[in-house]
Amino acid sequence: MTVPLPFRRAAALAAACALVVLGLVALVTSQSQPARAASVGDFTMTPGSGNLTDAQPIAGSLGFSGACPDAAIEDINWNSVLALYVVQPGGTEALAMTGITNEAPYTEASSTVSLAAADNPGVDVRSLSDIITGDGTYELRLRCVSNDDWSIPPSSIVPGDPYWSQKITVTGDHWVVGEGATATSVALLADPIVAAPGAPVKLTATVSPAAAAGTVTFSEGDTTLGQATVSGGKAELTTTTLTEDTHHIVAKFTPSSTAEWGASESAAFQVIVQSARFEMYDTASGDLLAENPQLERGQSVKLLLRGCEPGKTYTMALRNNDTSFPDAKADADGTVTWPTLTVPEEAVAGQNYWDNTPDCSGANAVAQVRFTLAEPSSESPSASPTDEPTDEPTDEPTDGSSTEPTDGSSGGDTSGTTSGSTGGGSTSGGTSGGSGGGGGLASTGSQIALFSGIGAVVLTAAGIAFVRYGRRNGLLTFGEPRA
Repeated sequence: MTVPLPFRRAAALAAACALVVLGLVALVTSQSQPARAASVGDFTMTPGSGNLTDAQPIAGSLGFSGACPDAAIEDINWNSVLALYVVQPGGTEALAMTGITNEAPYTEASSTVSLAAADNPGVDVRSLSDIITGDGTYELRLRCVSNDDWSIPPSSIVPGDPYWSQKITVTGDHWVVGEGATATSVALLADPIVAAPGAPVKLTATVSPAAAAGTVTFSEGDTTLGQATVSGGKAELTTTTLTEDTHHIVAKFTPSSTAEWGASESAAFQVIVQSARFEMYDTASGDLLAENPQLERGQSVKLLLRGCEPGKTYTMALRNNDTSFPDAKADADGTVTWPTLTVPEEAVAGQNYWDNTPDCSGANAVAQVRFTLAEPSSESPSASPTDEPTDEPTDEPTDGSSTEPTDGSSGGDTSGTTSGSTGGGSTSGGTSGGSGGGGGLASTGSQIALFSGIGAVVLTAAGIAFVRYGRRNGLLTFGEPRA
């Protein structure tokens, strides 16, 4: 048996412990995700103003202190291309310009970069008027991106994902460097989106940020429908003045303090106002039937379709049925009327459709009208009674004990209960859930085993290398063997 010399034995033990700690630290570090989106300072813009609708809204030059990350994977790096982004009110970043390569690589303590297209071959410039849709203050972010696909570096390559920041204030088409009013945005919805003439339509404008104070004006072209005060980020207006037509309504936010909030306008929202495109009546009672009513076989209905071509003849059919129905002609207003349509006795149960040909061509036109049919009632006769006994007499006693079930009601109930329990959804669902849970645990165990195995291999290799190095350089020697 051989043992290390006392001093060197302690040194070897300490080195081995250090290797173990280093391995554990490396393993934990590889699994953690470093924080992203870390600002490393501001950048300057010259000139400090411009217009959103310019061919190149942000021109001139940019200046910043610091360097892009000195990271590379083979021929891919993140220090030779820059990109400029606009932070929108919701927090998302919209690309404004990428492919900036003037004065690359950006590895010096500070850089001043020309934004002229001639100095940046292949530069991609986006329209700020498509990104910025309201007055207020917007943040710009200058980032280092990949020279391969102009993408932001992954956190595993560049921890923290650094960027430089600047703010601009937008008023109408003009922007200027500096912080002013906070930008806002408006989204508009209507309920319902298809309404009858004179029916109420509720307009709801959602203003972001929700803290913005002011009013919203609802309008169509030069016509003002009404105004409402913003409360909790919403402004609502109910109107009954929309005429039969297709309307395009916008919501305009006007801040109560222009120094604090920017004005904004929503995209146009379409609302269709029109008479009901079809009506179905029961011919016996004259009652108007609801949408997708349940009809009976042999029941007759009156059907009206609107929005069709005046003077045109239309045919009617029942889907999946060969019964013939009379044609009908549209009147001068484009309304087609079938006074009597009778549901055939052989019509199939479930969802059915009255199909008109050709389709009507008006806005939100009808090509078919739905109704449902119940399953036909069963009229099968019951079994004929008989006076003849069905069981042969037997001389065997019947009151002896038996483990076999009899043909009595008890046995039938037991069979039915067992069948329902086994085939029920709860049994199947439980089995499926157990399988899914096992898959999750197995996946977690596989990941733990994988990283544990990798750590063991790394530590073993490091230990072997350390021992060989120590022996080769005289750092680790062994004494004479003891008797």
